[in-house]
Amino acid sequence: MHKLPKLKIGDIVEIIAPASRCSDKSLTELKELLLSWKLNCRISNDIFGTDLLCANTDEMRFNSLKNALLDSESKAVICARGGYGSARLITELSKIMPPASQKLFIGMSDITALHLFLQQKWKWPVIHGALAPDRFSQESIAAIKSILFGEVDQVEFIGLPLNKPAEKNSIIEAVISGGNLSILQTSIGTSWQIDGKNKILLIEEVSERGYRIDRMLEHLHQACIFKDVSAILFGDFIGGAEPNGSSLIKPVLERFAQACEIPVVKVEGIGHDNVNFPIPLGTKAKLRLGSKIDLTCSV
Repeated sequence: MHKLPKLKIGDIVEIIAPASRCSDKSLTELKELLLSWKLNCRISNDIFGTDLLCANTDEMRFNSLKNALLDSESKAVICARGGYGSARLITELSKIMPPASQKLFIGMSDITALHLFLQQKWKWPVIHGALAPDRFSQESIAAIKSILFGEVDQVEFIGLPLNKPAEKNSIIEAVISGGNLSILQTSIGTSWQIDGKNKILLIEEVSERGYRIDRMLEHLHQACIFKDVSAILFGDFIGGAEPNGSSLIKPVLERFAQACEIPVVKVEGIGHDNVNFPIPLGTKAKLRLGSKIDLTCSV
């Protein structure tokens, strides 16, 4: 696996919407943020159009994605939003050859589909995170900037053990993959199905009730997705309250972890919450297990 490319002042970056659209205000704020970092920002005039579910038609969204990935001048592709629609583009994406040079690719949530494809088919590392100044904390945005411009060579997270294997003192060195739970489940049976072999598998989710999270995890289990995984890393699970206002998510995750024979750990600050730190996927990481959990990811 490769390290992430780095940006420098004056580089060209492209904003695309391969899934749902964001508001015009959010798009403007994203562009202004990138310009404040002295980057040259490209946005297609037809980034948004008319479609039943997505930011534009499949054809228009795919052309935008393809052009951004293959453009020899731009250095980064930034997804304006997740939502829904990324997986609809992969059939056509599978038909093109990767460019000679890698570039930064930033997104999360529904963009997990494209992340899995790029990691597994093109061998590109990617960034699980979002540049949305109206949704995420300034600290989260600053963390992405430090990665993009090569101001740090690693990022670190503190976690908690959720089962006995995670409490045993040991070190796992592996590549991190994964992302949004719903999209990991969606990948089953596709050409871009998540390959967790010898990897640390990141899982996060938003607005799903406890029984739905349990059902998705059980599906992944029965589909043998966890069979050769080195460890499971639960990020944030936001929302998903029961009709009475309570939540079953924490006990669902704990029950799942306690039934696992591999280490399962919990890390705060990766997911859909206001504090949403970026994490590189497809790069090397070191997970230190025991009474104190820490994760170090190379960038």
